[in-house]
Amino acid sequence: MRVLILGAGLTGCTLARLMKNKNYVVSIKEKQNHIGGLCYTKTSPNGILYEPYGGHTFHTKDTRIKNFVLQFSDFNNYIHRKGIYINGILRHFPLSKETIHKMEKSEQILQEIEERPEIPDLTNFETYAISQFGNTLYKLFIYNYSKKMWGVEPRELTTKYIRNRIEMKDSNTQIFDDDFQGLPVKGYTEFLRNMIHDIPIELNTSKYDESFYNLILFSGRLDALFKFKFGILQFRSLRFDYRENENWENKNYGSINLPQHTKYIRKINFNIMYQQKTDRSLIQYQEPITFDDRNLPMYPIYTKQNIELFDRYLIEVCKSDKIIPIGRLGLYKYLEMGQAISLAMNMLPLIENWKKLSPKVRYFELKKLLKN
Repeated sequence: MRVLILGAGLTGCTLARLMKNKNYVVSIKEKQNHIGGLCYTKTSPNGILYEPYGGHTFHTKDTRIKNFVLQFSDFNNYIHRKGIYINGILRHFPLSKETIHKMEKSEQILQEIEERPEIPDLTNFETYAISQFGNTLYKLFIYNYSKKMWGVEPRELTTKYIRNRIEMKDSNTQIFDDDFQGLPVKGYTEFLRNMIHDIPIELNTSKYDESFYNLILFSGRLDALFKFKFGILQFRSLRFDYRENENWENKNYGSINLPQHTKYIRKINFNIMYQQKTDRSLIQYQEPITFDDRNLPMYPIYTKQNIELFDRYLIEVCKSDKIIPIGRLGLYKYLEMGQAISLAMNMLPLIENWKKLSPKVRYFELKKLLKN
C-alpha cells in the first residue's frame, strides 16, 4: 500500500516511521523548506540552539512513547519550571497556596479558593477559571493573559483548552510530574531527521497526484482542503522578538509568563531549556497575533462556532476513502509533544482500517480519539 504523508511535523514524521515499520510504502511532502513543523530547531548567529516557533518541552508518563523517541535521540534532563510576573514581582508558576501566602490580598484570594464550588462551572472559559481560582486571581493573571493570547474575551471561549492546563497546588512544584522529561540534545530537527532517515521526502511542495496513493495523511488545515466551503477556522499565531545576552531573572525557569505586559505573552531562555554551556544567551519574546497569510496557524481558537465548524469539516473528510486528517491542523486540536505522538500511535489502527469503514464509523472513531 502506498501512503503519502503531507507535512513533516512531529505527527507526520511519527506516522511515517510507524507505517514504514509495518512495511507500507511511505513518502512525505512538506510545503516548508525544512522538516519539524513548529518544533523546528536551528542555531542562531551567536551559536545558540533555539526554536524559531517557540520552545517545546517534552514530557510523558507513557513508556511506549519514551521508548519510541529514545530510538532517535538522547534527551537532556531538563525539567520544565516556569515563572510568572504579577504586579512587577516574579512568582513561581503554577501559582500555589505557598506562593499566595506571600502576595497582596492573600487572605481574600485564599478565602475565594476555599469557597470554590465542588463542581466547576463549565459554561465557558471565564466561568470555569473563576470557579476554580476565584475572581481576584482570575483578574490578576488569567484574564489579561487569556485575552491577549486568544484575541477574544475569555467568556467567548469554551473550557476545551483551559481544563487540566491550570491548576492550584499546595506548594511550588514543576509544571509536569511526568517520569520522562527533557529535550532532544541536538534539537527536534535532528531528532526528526533520524526518525525519517530512510523515508523519501520532498520539501517546498504540497502538490500530489491523488491517484498514485492508496492513503493520504493530511496534516494541513482542514478548511483549506475543502476550499473553505463552510467557512474559515480561526487560529492564533505568534510573532517573535529576540534579545542577545539579556539578563535572565531566575535560572530555575526556562520560561516566564508575562500576563500584564502590553505586548508579549511570555519569554523563553533556550540556554536553560537546551542546557547550553556558554556565556552567551538568546531570549525569545512571544507576541500573540492574528493569523493570516503572512504567518503560521499555531493555536486553534476554541469558540463554540469554531468547534461546530470543524465538526462539519470532519464529517466531510470522513466521506473520503483516501484522505485522513492528522495532527494539530488537520484535527483542529492543540497537542503537546507527547500528546501528538500518543494520538498518532492511537490513530494507526483506524488509519489501517479506514477503507473498510463507513464514513459514519470513521467520524465516530476520530471523535473518540480526540476526546483523550
